[in-house]
Amino acid sequence: MPSLQVKKAYRYYGFTESDCLDAALVTKFLIHMEEGPGDILVFLSGQEEIESIEGLVHENLKKLLEANQKLLIYPLFSSLPSEKQMKVFTPAPDGFRKVTLATNIAEISVTIPGVKYVIDPGLVEVCNYSPDSGIESLIVVKISKAQALQRRMIPYALLPDKMGRY
Repeated sequence: MPSLQVKKAYRYYGFTESDCLDAALVTKFLIHMEEGPGDILVFLSGQEEIESIEGLVHENLKKLLEANQKLLIYPLFSSLPSEKQMKVFTPAPDGFRKVTLATNIAEISVTIPGVKYVIDPGLVEVCNYSPDSGIESLIVVKISKAQALQRRMIPYALLPDKMGRY
């Protein structure tokens, strides 16, 4: 029985936490302009970052030639109404590329069809409890190695011919 050979395309960039949102935005446009067909999944740490990037993408899309504006942006986070969450499962129309901006909900909870490229700044929001003040807060931390591996494997599970993690 012949062995399965998989082409893997990993690109790691050494961005600091302060510029990871800008880097995710730039990388998304680079993939859209330079790579072949396939949808993009962008991991972001929380709803605020998702809404910020979504606004920036729409703003910057207007600056592109009309032929390059065929990009559909869908947010995905836990407090998003379910009817809006379901839009990420709709295939992009012919000639369009779908970009899903998601929190870690997209790591293992759901499988988004068509994803070929994953942009992963490597950050996640976690609940932090301070026993001194008795207050819980959300803080942004680096993801674990297990989370990084899970995110990296998403395109492989969907499209066994190529994996992309940018």
